[in-house]
Amino acid sequence: MDLESKLALEADQAAVKAFMAENDGLLQREQQVPGRYWLTMRPRSAPAERFHVCLTWHVYPHSPPSVAFADAVGGNVAVPRAWPAISGYAAGSFICKPFTAEGFGRHPEWERGPEAWRSTGNPFLWVAQVLQDDLDLRYGGRAA
Repeated sequence: MDLESKLALEADQAAVKAFMAENDGLLQREQQVPGRYWLTMRPRSAPAERFHVCLTWHVYPHSPPSVAFADAVGGNVAVPRAWPAISGYAAGSFICKPFTAEGFGRHPEWERGPEAWRSTGNPFLWVAQVLQDDLDLRYGGRAA
């Protein structure tokens, strides 16, 4: 990871940490992998549930992160039950939405138009907000 990305992530993570705390969640930075962060999140409708989201930025803020759900912080991302049942989320695999590297990899047409990645503002916070909105508004339980 380049120095610009590291510095920009450091500058933006404080707002993400505050947002996570406001939503009964947690932000953790993985020390061994530059650009990797873990979000512990919960849906508003199921406060006892906890989901662990792995965000891996390779270039920040100019590209979207890889996003996956795991069975624990630092855990396995291939466990379908670790994923929420939400439209566009392929449990145990990827999220096909225009805020993930995986979504843009499957839809090159998203690089232009309304779905295009926006590197302005605080993209890290925006991704956390999209994930929280999906959990709050589209959550259908845990994936099977």
